[in-house]
Amino acid sequence: MSELPEKIPFIIMDSSESPSLFVTHHTKYMVELPSFQSFEWDFLVIDTPKGEDLKLGFDFLNHFNPSVDWRKGLITFNSDHKEFSDP
Repeated sequence: MSELPEKIPFIIMDSSESPSLFVTHHTKYMVELPSFQSFEWDFLVIDTPKGEDLKLGFDFLNHFNPSVDWRKGLITFNSDHKEFSDP
């Protein structure tokens, strides 16, 4: 994990800034998902609120364009995204 030169305010989905959350670090992480090609992604790091493991950012969601079932809380990566390339 590497520290960023300066912290960045974390903007939540409703476009308001959460003053207590800041992006302070980034790290490359190998992601392995069932039925999907493994890939390395450069994640920005924040301290997530209790009960939350992670927040997927727009760059990640835009790149992979997964199907999201909001009622079940499931994200499915489409099988037509056969090749991975860095964004």
